[in-house]
Amino acid sequence: MSPQLQDRPSAKDHGPSRSVLLVDDEALVRTAMHRFLARRGWTVSEAVDGECARALLDPIAGIEFDLVICDLQMPRLSGREFYGWLARARPDLASRVVFSSGDLLSPEFAAFLSEAGRPVLPKPFDLSELARIVEEVYADAHAA
Repeated sequence: MSPQLQDRPSAKDHGPSRSVLLVDDEALVRTAMHRFLARRGWTVSEAVDGECARALLDPIAGIEFDLVICDLQMPRLSGREFYGWLARARPDLASRVVFSSGDLLSPEFAAFLSEAGRPVLPKPFDLSELARIVEEVYADAHAA
């Protein structure tokens, strides 16, 4: 199956282009994040699951992103499995992942998130929280 990539650059010019990959099997969640981030000047791409995201981020593909927002629970390749692959294949990008999930109380997810040490956007999320986390991770990744 080929990756589903949707790329719609923002109409606004906010300086240097910043790019984000949204990895989530819920179309409504991807659409909401896509619209919100695009309005803020991000170039937004989407993957419907971890397997599609892995195909896009394969080092051979040569596609770069400033940030990845990834759901934990997805078919085919979960966020946890995707992150494990990313940490091995693209460690530079693993440090720019934000997880999203509606199930943060499960001991399995809590242990994984603690070990990964990455920010988490709880679902349902507030758009101001999305903006805060995205800007924080972007700033940390681009700090001198």
